Amino acid sequence: MQLVRIAGPTTAMRALSQVQGLDFERTSASRLDEDNWQVAGYATDEALAELEERGLRTELIATADTLSAERDELFGQITRDEDD
Repeated sequence: MQLVRIAGPTTAMRALSQVQGLDFERTSASRLDEDNWQVAGYATDEALAELEERGLRTELIATADTLSAERDELFGQITRDEDD
């Protein structure tokens, strides 16, 4: 999974919950203009392809490798803090 930003018209954005392999927080949604919204979420490659097929714009924020490295670093810090 990678972290992405998704943007598009209200009608298409309302159907995001139907996309398999997409996890997003509704609270991250922001209105771009009268009929366009933006939301952040985690998506598989397959979900990204489906979003683009639906005419939505996607922007990669962090790759799966980057997220994994950041997660490893965070959990490493937590473990070190617990050991102290």
